[in-house]
Amino acid sequence: MNGRKNFHTNLKNQPNEPVGERVVSERGRKELPPSTRGGENLKPNRYYEHKQHAFDSYCKKVLKCEACNGYRQISRHQKRFASLEELSEADVAQLAVYDRYSWEYTAFPVGNAVVLIENDRLATALLRLSPKDREIFMMHWFLWMTDEQIAKCMGMARRTVNTRRYKAYRLLKKLMGGEADD
Repeated sequence: MNGRKNFHTNLKNQPNEPVGERVVSERGRKELPPSTRGGENLKPNRYYEHKQHAFDSYCKKVLKCEACNGYRQISRHQKRFASLEELSEADVAQLAVYDRYSWEYTAFPVGNAVVLIENDRLATALLRLSPKDREIFMMHWFLWMTDEQIAKCMGMARRTVNTRRYKAYRLLKKLMGGEADD
């Protein structure tokens, strides 16, 4: 009780300071309506500064919340999804599913790789080619090697590789039932 008494007496002992001018409303009235509270007794510049600071604070709060929502959404997205490019080869191998059965494919060893052919007609036609022509043909069409790369690999001239590849292509096309000179 003693603290309250001192507080009130201190207020009474202070000289009355003049109250600032009343603010003119936007519509041209001299005074704001009597029901308004807050800034009507502030000086005009302080009143608008107060309103500006309140609006700035509101905008900052909204932007902060939107940024947090965006970061939260990105974080959730990153936790759920992983790019296949970021996975190691071992992880990709674990995810892969292969339904290849040996009786469904014909395997052709080509260089350091094995090419599996599912189409029986194509496999039969490839078996009828000479081993060198078949290897050159398969290196070009299935391993996407250039004539230069095939020539290096097989120890031949590039022009010889080109001739044998074209000859194998024409023979294979003929064996498959197509016109040889299309």
